[in-house]
Amino acid sequence: MSTPEPTPRFEDMSLLGKAAFLGGAAAYLTGRAVSAGLKRAATVLSDAEEAFKRELDPNVEDAKIIDETGSK
Repeated sequence: MSTPEPTPRFEDMSLLGKAAFLGGAAAYLTGRAVSAGLKRAATVLSDAEEAFKRELDPNVEDAKIIDETGSK
């Protein structure tokens, strides 16, 4: 069995290696942020739909505007 190669240190990387490392880290963090945002949006949508269905009453008609006044 061979022993695994040690992970290179950032200080020992070449300029291209540092750029690739930092680009990968930025892509990883951006992906995590987008994923968290999408999960949050899905939760809000699900909660809103559930609240709408819970409050839906078939005996209530659609709202009608009786009088609309505006200041001019």
